[in-house]
Amino acid sequence: MDHDITRYINDHLAGSSGALLLIQELAESHDAPEARDYFLHLKEKVKADQCVLEDLLERIGQNPSTLLKAAGRVAAHIGSIKLMWEQVEPGKLGLFEALEILALGVQGKRLLWVALREIASWFPEWEGIDFAELELQAIQQRDDIEFWRLHAAKDILAGVERRAVTTHGRD
Repeated sequence: MDHDITRYINDHLAGSSGALLLIQELAESHDAPEARDYFLHLKEKVKADQCVLEDLLERIGQNPSTLLKAAGRVAAHIGSIKLMWEQVEPGKLGLFEALEILALGVQGKRLLWVALREIASWFPEWEGIDFAELELQAIQQRDDIEFWRLHAAKDILAGVERRAVTTHGRD
């Protein structure tokens, strides 16, 4: 009966499993304590969102798909091969790309909460779930990631030589 919604939520669970691996890699790659702390805190928020998704499934009598969660982790590992090649560390393009992937994923999570809010009235089992608040949290997470992404863009996309020329030309 609820095949499509079950699949949709499980797809997001799979994506979040991959995001957790990426977030851990971002936390480990930063020397700055504030960046490391931010990503470890974000990891806990993503785990909390996973619990909400699992609860939504359980409330409608469905189970989280361990196969899809595993597929999400496998996809993340495959993606991390490219990022490792690019080196997810300060000053490297892989860091910028990892942050961009993460920002896109969190935007997808925001869209999930919006869609679920739209259909929640047809799922009385979900009463009490504040999808608007979950959306606001996703927006805040996306904005925070954007801060780190733009910081990385300044360090990575415009090399030291270009920044020196531009700065010198402005003086």
